[in-house]
Amino acid sequence: MKTKAKPLFGKIWIIGALLFMSMISWMLYDILQREGAIGRYDDIIVMGTNAGFKPFEYKNGNEIVGFDVDIAKEIAKKTNKTLKIEDMSFDGLLPALNSGQVDMVIAGMSVTPEREKNALFSKSYYSAAQRMIIKKGSSIKNKYQLEGKKIGVQLGTTGDTLASKIKGAHIAQFPTAPSVLTELNAGGVDVAILDNAPAEQYTTGFKELIVLPGSLSNEDYAIAIKLGNNKLLEQINQVIDEMKQDGRYKKLIKKYFGNDTISLQGEEK
Repeated sequence: MKTKAKPLFGKIWIIGALLFMSMISWMLYDILQREGAIGRYDDIIVMGTNAGFKPFEYKNGNEIVGFDVDIAKEIAKKTNKTLKIEDMSFDGLLPALNSGQVDMVIAGMSVTPEREKNALFSKSYYSAAQRMIIKKGSSIKNKYQLEGKKIGVQLGTTGDTLASKIKGAHIAQFPTAPSVLTELNAGGVDVAILDNAPAEQYTTGFKELIVLPGSLSNEDYAIAIKLGNNKLLEQINQVIDEMKQDGRYKKLIKKYFGNDTISLQGEEK
């Protein structure tokens, strides 16, 4: 009888071990899903952004807040999903979108022909301009004096693209808008090129820096969605339209930019 019991005990042990391993595997998969490492639950929508672009997206303590974040929250409500935010380098946002790591990119991103090859773009939700920032006492007064200068830009932005087309310019690329201005303030570059809203927001912390009048270009910000995801694109466009019609958009503009900016944004877009 003892010799017959051993195989039975062995089978029970093997079955138990397999069940235990299956349970551990399921728990690990569940954790990875929740952390966004593999797959995602259907009730979560992930926003990719670069949280160094005040007032659009920036950190308030450990929380990422801003104009773009508030728009993302409205999109999450519309789609009946919970918003999750992934903070990453600006030049890594579209690759993250294409790989499925994020569902949408809301990061003060301008629509360009090159970007349209790699993503769908929503209707415009903000009109922006590229501005030049200098240090007090600089000889640079306008865009015609940028030739041969050392120019600080945020990597992967339209300011970066503009600077690369200036004859003889030496381009210094940085991960965030504040790091560009820190370098300018330290004398590491002659001039910085940044989007108008972050330029004005961040220069308040640098008494020696000045935003020059006039713009290098005018452009529209839009939300990027993965190619082929037309359903989400339609939902996002609907949110943008509804926000501009029912006053939520105007409230956000007042909250982050003040009354003077409202007339510049064209609520009919």
